[in-house]
Amino acid sequence: MSNNRFIQRCLQHPYYPWLVWGLAAGAFFIEYFARVAPGVMADSLMRDFKVQALALGSLSAFFYYTYVGMQIPVGILVDRFSLRWLLTSMILLCGVSCLIFATTTQLEMAAFARLAMGFGAAFAFVSALKVAAVWFPAQKFGLLAGLTQALGMLGAAVGQMPMAYLVEHFGWRNALVFIASLMILLSILVLLLVRDRNLSTAQTQAKKSLTQSPWSGLVRVLKNRQSWWNALLAGLLYAPTAALAELWGVKFFRQTYHLTNEVAALGISLIFIGWTVGGPLIGWISDKIQRRKPIIILSASFSLLFASLVILVPGLPLGILFSLLFLYGFANTGVATAYAVASEINPQAVAGTSVAFANMASVIIGAGFQPLIGWLLQKNWSGLMIQGLPYYSNYDFRSALLILLICLLLAIFVACGIKETYCRRIY
Repeated sequence: MSNNRFIQRCLQHPYYPWLVWGLAAGAFFIEYFARVAPGVMADSLMRDFKVQALALGSLSAFFYYTYVGMQIPVGILVDRFSLRWLLTSMILLCGVSCLIFATTTQLEMAAFARLAMGFGAAFAFVSALKVAAVWFPAQKFGLLAGLTQALGMLGAAVGQMPMAYLVEHFGWRNALVFIASLMILLSILVLLLVRDRNLSTAQTQAKKSLTQSPWSGLVRVLKNRQSWWNALLAGLLYAPTAALAELWGVKFFRQTYHLTNEVAALGISLIFIGWTVGGPLIGWISDKIQRRKPIIILSASFSLLFASLVILVPGLPLGILFSLLFLYGFANTGVATAYAVASEINPQAVAGTSVAFANMASVIIGAGFQPLIGWLLQKNWSGLMIQGLPYYSNYDFRSALLILLICLLLAIFVACGIKETYCRRIY
């Protein structure tokens, strides 16, 4: 009873919406630890599970299969049901899945655990943006979308060098147990502190009319041509980050620059730190100038520029290389602006479904590139083995990563077809 009185007082506090958003975004932050973990564990996983590049890429991508497959159901669920219970149960599921992955010695069980991780993690990002849509005014959504994505990227940065340190000194299994413990603790905090917002009468009626059947909101989103165009943009723009920064980047820089695992992980973490800095700033600028389209076009253009320099120019001084990685992450934050567009091109009552559709595209395209790059590496592999691991040459890596530059070039053309929303939400 005392807990209920405490929560009631919290509900009346002007900063309570920030608490609810912070816990949901915190789930996205921690989920990224597990999402990018295979990148700093690549050699250990290949050795322990006795696999090569294609199988490693496929194992990592298992996370994304359920993550992607659940995006539309997640959007529908968060539009219709309690965010509190959905978040609590799914964060707990993600944590338990990390424990399973950490303790198994069988590749099949590890793949199942990655599937379950993706299923649970699928709720975090959409839930945080749904909170932003129902608890905050439209003028703050660009900032909150940027902050949410920034927290995820900060989680990815922490999942690089600090996680590489844990893997190096305590082993990859213990590192995953640590991640699982954080997730279980967060699920308890969400259960105790989060409550769902009571909507106004007008909002309730709008929600009923747009979510009268499980698929009515989805139909509304899919009938909008801009939903598809914006989702394609989000996918093309984020795919190089998903493929390079979340899996192959550490191995690429270890090979081409002869770096240690920890230093290579530091370089990759700078992409995510660039995201962390750029996400809120670019979101704030977009809100301030009341424009989305120019931000997206510039994001795609500069992402292509910085990625081209990193991938195509060999032998860069380490300071310049790391600066380019930071700038690439900073530039790539136009993805968060695409999520803001998603919340504005469809009615607020189906904002969760609309954002989920864009997020699904960004993840599914990126997930597809992880095994694709693994296949390209394996296809060109000479057969040379060093210390029990396949050796991929600098040429093999750069040739495989060229496909990411094509992806960003396409993103520029798609960005030009996005309709300007002027930061106005449909009710």
